[in-house]
Amino acid sequence: MGVTLFAMLIVSVIVINILSNSMLAERVDKQLGETERISFEIAPKLAEEDIDAVFAFIKAKSEALGGRILVLDNYATVTVDSASAYNGYFLAYNEVRAVIAGGRDSYYGFHRVETSASSRRIDDMEWVAYYTAPIIDGGVHIGAVLFASSIQDVSDSINEVVARIALVFVVMTAITAIATFILSSFISKPIVTLTGAIRRMSTNDFTSRVPENGKGEIGELSRAFNRMSEQIQDHERVRNEFVSNASHELKTPLATMKLLSESILYEDNPDPAVMKEFFSDINSEVDRLTGIINDLLELVRYDSVTSELKIGSIRLDELAQRVVRRLAPLAAKKGLTQETKLSPVLIEGDESKLEQVMMNLIDNAIKYTDKGKISVTVKQDGANAVFSVKDTGIGISEEAQPRLFERFYRVDKARSRASGGTGLGLSIAQRIVAMHGGYIDVQSALQKGSTFTITLPVRREERNEE
Repeated sequence: MGVTLFAMLIVSVIVINILSNSMLAERVDKQLGETERISFEIAPKLAEEDIDAVFAFIKAKSEALGGRILVLDNYATVTVDSASAYNGYFLAYNEVRAVIAGGRDSYYGFHRVETSASSRRIDDMEWVAYYTAPIIDGGVHIGAVLFASSIQDVSDSINEVVARIALVFVVMTAITAIATFILSSFISKPIVTLTGAIRRMSTNDFTSRVPENGKGEIGELSRAFNRMSEQIQDHERVRNEFVSNASHELKTPLATMKLLSESILYEDNPDPAVMKEFFSDINSEVDRLTGIINDLLELVRYDSVTSELKIGSIRLDELAQRVVRRLAPLAAKKGLTQETKLSPVLIEGDESKLEQVMMNLIDNAIKYTDKGKISVTVKQDGANAVFSVKDTGIGISEEAQPRLFERFYRVDKARSRASGGTGLGLSIAQRIVAMHGGYIDVQSALQKGSTFTITLPVRREERNEE
């Protein structure tokens, strides 16, 4: 608003100055020319010292021009006055001195004088212009002419223009103020709303949302805030679930160990066979607790910004073959058939971490398959390497699949604990694959088995050959 009003003020001042100068210049040029013409026509009469002729001439001219004419000698003394009032007076005006003593061809100036009797002005002062020109006869200065003419009409016109411009300025100021208020309210309201939501978020209220109005910067800011708020809320939900699940998972083996140890502690004559069984159970719970803690530490390490991969060239098919051989005894123990279809594929990655992912997926396939076979496939699909594990096991319900990679989530909790699972393996696997620039996909149906597929980028040289 300030910038707009300042610009309007500057424009108004410039317009007033241009208009004032134009109106005054037009009047001055016209009346100064008349003064010079009078001085030229009066020179012969004044040289002949025909005062009556001079008076008659200036009287007629003053009435025709609507002003007052005075004839002065070289000493600035009034010789003839068309109003017959200043005869014999000495006029020491700047305009007179500039012509008589200064040698100027003509000169003019403006004076504020008492209002003439014919004027109907409310105040008693008006603006009058004094024009002077030398009277020259035969190349000799014999006096000067002073023509006094009111320019109050020009001043009044300028004042009227100024008043109108001032009125327009006031109206535009009011319109600008109203428009600025409305516009600022329109702009500031969503910002105030957004600020309030941010303050509520700072008090751990992550449910705050703001209206996503408009397609401009404010609308985009609101949409970005809502996305951020949703992500923080989801993160907070996952964090709370993680803490709750971790506490529960750690508490379960501890409670079991406490119960078993108290059974031994408060038994007067414990049976050695029973004690051995209890200690075996305690040892199993310690192993389970150690596994949970190791998985938690591994998750923390992968979530850390400083987590790094030891990148090297890997034959994905050879790595898969080693993992299949290592887990072959487990599959054979359950009477499962292992099938492999491994095509040579070269990738860049951390071999130990990718081996951990393969071990997890194939081990899960063996654990949750009671009969049938486990199929492991490695192939290249364009610029991607594809590793998949397919089983004929119990399968996963459609409702459970979206949460499959959440930490501590188990489809079958009883069976997972019985098999020693912590509920963190798939979360770790997903994180490792993401660190390699890939992703995991799952397709499954109850009682029909599951297929886990990992897609990774192949090595650059292999990509270029394709």
